[in-house]
Amino acid sequence: MTARELRLKYLQFFESKGHSIYPSGSLVPYDVTGRLDESLLFNGAGMVQFKPYFRGVAQPPNKRLTTAQKCVRTGDIESVGNLSHLTFFEMLGNFSFGDYFKKTAIDYSWEFLTSTAWLGLDPNRLSFTVFGEDDEAFEQWCFHLKSVGIDPTTRVFRLGEETNYWPAGAFSSGPPGPCGPNSEMFYWTSNDVPPPTGDYSVEDWLRDDEAKNWLEIWNDVFIQSEWQGHLRNPERPGDGYVKDGMPDLPFKSIDTGMGLERTIAVLNGLSSVYETDLFEPIIRRIKAMMVNATGDENEGRAIRIIADHIRTACFCIADGVLPGNTGRGYVLRRLIRRAVLKGQRTLGFDQPFFHLVFEGVVEAMGDHYTELVERREMIAETLLNEESLFRRTVANGTEMLAEELEKLIRIPNATRVLDGHLAFRLYDTFGFPLEVTRELCEEAGVQVNEAGYEQALLEAQERSRGASGMDTVYGGVEIIIQFETSPTPTQFDGYQTTDEHATIVGVVPANEDGSEIAVALDRSPFYAESGGQVGDTGVILGEEFELEVLDVGKQDGVWIHLCRTTRGSSDVFGKPVRATVDANRRARIIRNHTATHLLHAALREVLGKHVAQKGSLVEPRHLRFDFSHGKAMTPEEISEVEQIVNTQILSGKPVNIHADVPIAEAKALGAMALFGEKYGDRVRVVEIPEFSIELCGGIHVNNTGQIGLFRITSESSAASGVRRIEAISGLGVYEQAVQQSHAIREAAQLLKSTPGQLVAAVARMSDELREERQKLEKLQAKMVSGGAQGSAGQVQSVGPFEVWTAAFEDVDQKIAANGVDQAVNSNPKIVALAAVVNGGKVTFICKIGSEALANGAHAGNIVREVSKVAGGGGGGRPDFATAGGKDPSKVSDALSILPSLLG
Repeated sequence: MTARELRLKYLQFFESKGHSIYPSGSLVPYDVTGRLDESLLFNGAGMVQFKPYFRGVAQPPNKRLTTAQKCVRTGDIESVGNLSHLTFFEMLGNFSFGDYFKKTAIDYSWEFLTSTAWLGLDPNRLSFTVFGEDDEAFEQWCFHLKSVGIDPTTRVFRLGEETNYWPAGAFSSGPPGPCGPNSEMFYWTSNDVPPPTGDYSVEDWLRDDEAKNWLEIWNDVFIQSEWQGHLRNPERPGDGYVKDGMPDLPFKSIDTGMGLERTIAVLNGLSSVYETDLFEPIIRRIKAMMVNATGDENEGRAIRIIADHIRTACFCIADGVLPGNTGRGYVLRRLIRRAVLKGQRTLGFDQPFFHLVFEGVVEAMGDHYTELVERREMIAETLLNEESLFRRTVANGTEMLAEELEKLIRIPNATRVLDGHLAFRLYDTFGFPLEVTRELCEEAGVQVNEAGYEQALLEAQERSRGASGMDTVYGGVEIIIQFETSPTPTQFDGYQTTDEHATIVGVVPANEDGSEIAVALDRSPFYAESGGQVGDTGVILGEEFELEVLDVGKQDGVWIHLCRTTRGSSDVFGKPVRATVDANRRARIIRNHTATHLLHAALREVLGKHVAQKGSLVEPRHLRFDFSHGKAMTPEEISEVEQIVNTQILSGKPVNIHADVPIAEAKALGAMALFGEKYGDRVRVVEIPEFSIELCGGIHVNNTGQIGLFRITSESSAASGVRRIEAISGLGVYEQAVQQSHAIREAAQLLKSTPGQLVAAVARMSDELREERQKLEKLQAKMVSGGAQGSAGQVQSVGPFEVWTAAFEDVDQKIAANGVDQAVNSNPKIVALAAVVNGGKVTFICKIGSEALANGAHAGNIVREVSKVAGGGGGGRPDFATAGGKDPSKVSDALSILPSLLG
């Protein structure tokens, strides 16, 4: 059986039992309401997106759902490379939200595992564990085993809460939240016959489990209770909780999980998940690039690390995560660099290769996870850019380590130890494994502080752990506004109107002093902030009151209008009102919104199909658009994009809105989905014919001509691999043109010119300034040159050194550096140190002659110490270094300590 077949069988089985097949959630843990789950770094379980359903905060489309969920857990990255650990995996799951419970869940599990219509496994090769107090689950497994003539006492075992309660240990220790017992299913993997049905105790079972003869393939969790308790010591949360009670939940639920990779390996009698068809195309591509392969275990481990990490990297990038220095981006960067380093050092790949392995992931999984195909260009471009950057970084790391070793070697009569945090930086930033750093240090007679390295490693693991800790898996469901009675979902009419009659159906204070209130309407023309488009403002007018609408958001289908009372009282519940949007502000917003769609399409046309939206802000004054691209745009590219957008605007194309389209049909039309957005089964499509088509819930102009004009005001870096464009449209372009026209006239007047002759006037002034600057530099150079010969500098003998010091004020730093060069060039024994005072700050410049360098003088150490006297710091190479100071009054004191540093 292939992994594809197992995935399909699982989904089809539960679909036959009345479950709806639900799409996998993003690896970025958004729940079904579109809210980001801040309690997790990555989506690490099938139930994560369904937290609002388990809590009863939102209603599922069907109380029975089934999924194949892509997951990432990164708490044990260092273990990846053995035969079983993975950072990316698929979890097959079936879920019941207040529908069926234990008996039915177990019946389904038994049928899927043993029925010849499905997996058809030999019941003799199955065993089951249940929570010690869970009689119902125990009896249900016994029933099925007896039905096929197996003694259940040899196959069903009661274990404790650490293994069979969820979260682990929650029955006694919490944390607060939904919880329940679970039942785990195991398959006999040994080549030996399964244990006899005679005398086989729980101790025997535990022994075989420890020996990996029994391997877990499925877990049914029975969510039935709400663990209640309080912190044992509020000042020390790590001390845990004290249990107050564990009442039943309003409804009972089922949460199950079957690991696809592990299960398919077990079913096919394979010794490793890496032997399955999920990895075969990936590993085949890796091996095809290898030259002079030896087949040893180091190569095998490197291949497995690359195969695992490429899957995680591709799926993360497809879901909008890009390499960075914090959070998810940090984890992704670490995985890519670890894989690239294995390719470089172990497999001998001296050219970028990681992006080529990506096609193996597409071959293995692209048929089910179509985002891999849809975002192929962006994924490949990101992988190539990150690897190219890392290869340059490795070279820099080699230079950095050499400099540190040189400093340590010069320390007299001391134990030379490389700082542990620096050793970890070499690993984390530059890709140097500890063993490589240790080897290079040993050659130089330097030890590595490995305890410091381990401490830095633990800190980094905490940053990347995220989805490995499951104790907060039910967290993150935040109620922003709690009405006394939950209002029915708001009917949004803002696509058709900016003014309508409505009724207030919910009111609560929005701040402590009561000056602002949150209002829910039964229907509303106000757009609630979403997809980058800011919320509308306006007024809600009643017979005896008036509310100013400051902002609008949405929560579980209810529009939340943040208001300030401008007339009358805030006792407005149940009152009829007239809701009116600020139409002029709305018009400016929607011009900018439609312009972002044009901009997105133009960027893909000019830069390539790898461009994908990474975030946007659409407000009245301007628009901001972040997109994936590995380098700064050239002026020519910016100009071309701007021209394409304006051409589309001036063509006056209709902006067609296709409402309530099945998502499969929308994707077939070529509509792009945006990262971080949660889409249901039916979507809204915004189409500009023959140019742009996207899924979008925002409000737009009727035709592109209504935008007026478009202008890019800036292009910059937003993050690693992400560029940012800021732009204006419509009245914003006109207002900017007026401001610039005024500025040009004023500048012309200051230069005693006219706007038409402004450029020529500026050129003349530039030439005059250049001539004056050259005169000044000549004077400064003459002064500094005199100092280098001793007239302005001081020279004294200190042992084998000739010490030259000088102080300069209001001199260009480059000129001062030339003076230092001249001093050293005149005598190889010289240690030259100059202080340059400019703008209330000091710069120290030190250069060492060749003979002075051979006798142990070190420029970096010198400037570090002298700059401390002036309230600064710095360092650098042995032959040349600079450092800054904050107190010019200490310059003489700082220069005076130079002889003592050489004595």
